[in-house]
Parts: sequence; structure tokens; C-alpha cells
Amino acid sequence: MHQRTRRALAALVVVPLLAGTAACSSGSSGDPEEAGDEEVTISIMGKPAATNTAAVELFERQVAAFEEANPNITIEASDVPWDAKTFATRLAGGSAPTLLRVPLTEPPSLIERGQVADISVEASELDSFADLNPRVMQFLERDGAVYGIPEKSYAFGLVYNRDLFEQAGLDPDSPPATWDEVREYADQIAKATGKTGFGEITTNNSGGWHLTGYDYTFGGKIIDQDSDGTWTAAFNDDAARDVLELWKAMRWEDDSLGDNVLGKQEDLVADFTAGNVGMWVSAPPDVYPNYIAAGGDPGAFGAGPMPQGGGDATLAGATVLMVNAQASDAERAAAVKWIDWRALRPNYDLEVAAETAKASAADGLPVGVPVAPIFSDSSATKHMRRIAKRSTSTSTCRSRTSPRTSSRSLRSSMCPSPQSHRRRSTRRSIRSCRRS
Repeated sequence: MHQRTRRALAALVVVPLLAGTAACSSGSSGDPEEAGDEEVTISIMGKPAATNTAAVELFERQVAAFEEANPNITIEASDVPWDAKTFATRLAGGSAPTLLRVPLTEPPSLIERGQVADISVEASELDSFADLNPRVMQFLERDGAVYGIPEKSYAFGLVYNRDLFEQAGLDPDSPPATWDEVREYADQIAKATGKTGFGEITTNNSGGWHLTGYDYTFGGKIIDQDSDGTWTAAFNDDAARDVLELWKAMRWEDDSLGDNVLGKQEDLVADFTAGNVGMWVSAPPDVYPNYIAAGGDPGAFGAGPMPQGGGDATLAGATVLMVNAQASDAERAAAVKWIDWRALRPNYDLEVAAETAKASAADGLPVGVPVAPIFSDSSATKHMRRIAKRSTSTSTCRSRTSPRTSSRSLRSSMCPSPQSHRRRSTRRSIRSCRRS
């Protein structure tokens, strides 16, 4: 069985890998070389939305180049996103794609049900596999088997409106670093501008998602593992109460939380883009493209590290690629080849990185937004330095991040902020959780 050298983990892990051994996948564990010349067609998720025309054109060029380099493989792509309810039925009925694109909350249950294939043999052939971020890979590996590869990762951070900061007399280059400061800033923004000082979401499970991330910043756990290996709820503690008391105070004492928190992330993105929200918590790299696409002002966008309440931690997640357990040897090998071609190469291949950046710029999307790396810290730093050096003269990065941006939660940026020499590095652990 393929074994992967693992670096010591600095992060605390709070997502349970479900107890027991995952059921074996229906595909065999044959040598990928044996299936290398077989004619095969694979269906994949991950095609960009039709509205991102340059990204679609780049994707189609990459498909064409991949098929030219691998003439025995045909790609059938879909832009349909993952939906747990819909795909549960499709997986059970045998109509799910060969290659699944899922959030990091899904692998434990997919592995437990035996619905995804062990790709350890095929993954071991990839030059970059050993360098993948162990904080993400720990959720995709079990008992020597490998069930997925990350496409992108994120960490919770603070998103804020620089213009509203200035209107409230706050320094837009110094976002709040603690929850006490968040409350103070939110109150000041609400009183000075009449806007929502701090936005919050609660529907579509986002309330539990945010409670979990905030709880970590106060030193909480949400769940805990008993001595017999079972997992139990652990959020009836001071950390969770501190979060709830903060929300209560901001809503009912300060009136800085706004009068409607019964919304989802898309609603808050719209309000923030319209300039009606001072601050909120999300994954800045994911928010920014949507913000720009909706007509948001790049100069008004600010991003900073997750505010802290003593826990010195933030919540992390990822989008991962997994192969359907019903895939044949040839389909599995082809899917892993495509993962490397489409998902991994832009992170270390200069030509592919440049082409991807140009497509984003052509769609009016930002280039160089700080992200949590899918590779280990040392490998990510090396790759990003090479890409940044290549892209310095043609950079289209327009975002501005705070000089207090965490080196861990927002580590990699092709376009460092003008104040990067003043950045304060924080050694925050990144925890991953199952979305409530």
C-alpha cells in the first residue's frame, strides 16, 4: 500500500474521521500503466459557470490540450455544482460523474459509505503529491488509502469595507484583531454611517458554520473525542457562550448587527457589495471574485485575519476532487491525470499559472488574492515566489490586504500589499470542521 511521508502537524484537528474502516471501492487497485492505453471517457465536475466566459474558454483549451496529450481519454464536463441531497441519490443510483468536486465536509461520509475510490496508486505517480498540504490531506487519507486531492482551500478571515472605515474615522489599514475591537469598530461604523457595522448570516446551516469558526477563536472545541473513540458535542462551554453573548450585545445593546440576520452568504455578499455592511466573516479569496463580478469597488475591499478571543485559531476548509468508486481502473487513472492537469499545475507551472491569471483578468476577476495553500507551507512559498517573480511586471492584482494579515490564514499572495513589510505574523492554528 502506498504510504505518504507526513510532516508534523501544527494544527489541531476537530473533524472526526468517522470510526471504522471505509468500505472497499468497486474499482480494483490495478497498475494505472496497465490501463494507460485503453480508450476511456470520463465525466467531470468543475467546468466554470457560463457567465465567466474567459474562464470557460481557458477550461475548454485545457480540455483540448489534455485530450491531445492523452488521445485515449475523452472529457465530458459539467458546470453543475455539488449538492449533497441531489448527489446522494445520483451516487446511489450509479449516475454520478466519474470525478466529484466536493467541499471538505463531504469526504468522511463518502469514504464511510464506500462511494469514492482509493486513488493512492495513481496519486503516487504525481510529482507534486508528496508536497500537498497535510492539514487538508489528513481528511482524505485513511489506513494508507488516498481518497481525494485538494483543488483549493480557504481559511476564515475578516472582510471589511475600507470606505466605511474611513467614514467612521477608523484606519482602513488596521482592521480589528480581537472581538472586543470588532464590537467597538462595528458600533462606531453603525453610528457614523447608519450602515450595518457587522454582518451575520444564519440560514442554510451558515449559523452553525459561523458559530463553529467563532468558537475556535475563543478556545472552544465544538466536539470532543471520548476515551473509547466516540465523538460527543462539546459546545456547552464558556467559549460558545462568549460567542452568543457577543452576538446578543451587538444586536440588542449596540444595534450594530443590523435588524435581519436571517440570510445566507449570497445575501450578505450582495449587501456588502452595495456598501451597506462594514465587516463580516468569510473566506476572503472566495468572496472577492464574487464581489468584483457584482460590480464592487476594488479600492473599497479590505481583508484581514480572523479576529481572536484568546483561542489563536481559525476555521479552514477546502474544495476537493474525488473519484467515483464505480470508476474502472482506466477511468480512475484518467481522472487523476486530469486532476493534476487542471487543479495542481496552476500552483506550480509558470505557464499554466500565467494563462489562468490572464483568463481571470479578462473576466474582470481579481488576480493574486491571498489564499490558504493546497501545498505544504514550504512548497507553497517556493511556488508562489516563482510565480510572483514571473508576474511582477504584468500583475493585475487590485485588492488591498491589511498589514496585519495573518501569515497562516492568508499566507500566499502573488501581489503583496504595499504595507507587507509591516505585517504582523501570527502563529494561528487552522482547524477544520464539518459544517453544521
